Amino acid sequence: MTDTTRQILADLDRPRWRQAFLKLSRVVIHDNRRRLVLIPDRMSAENERDKLKRAHGAAMIAANISKNGKGKTGTYTLAYTLRESRTEELF
Repeated sequence: MTDTTRQILADLDRPRWRQAFLKLSRVVIHDNRRRLVLIPDRMSAENERDKLKRAHGAAMIAANISKNGKGKTGTYTLAYTLRESRTEELF
């Protein structure tokens, strides 16, 4: 029997209260897609996007401005995604 084998067997006989425990956890990521509609002009939509970026910071991962309708009667929609993540302990 080699020294390594003896060490492994000795570690198996060690009392449980002296062994280290690893906590099992997982990261849960939730993407929440939101839309703001009926924004009258593009400048207001860009201002609203900048305001949301300041409010949410790195949690805001995408922001797209699109126009609904044609000409002066069209309105703008701001669609953005917020990413929330949390760590859950298992057991």
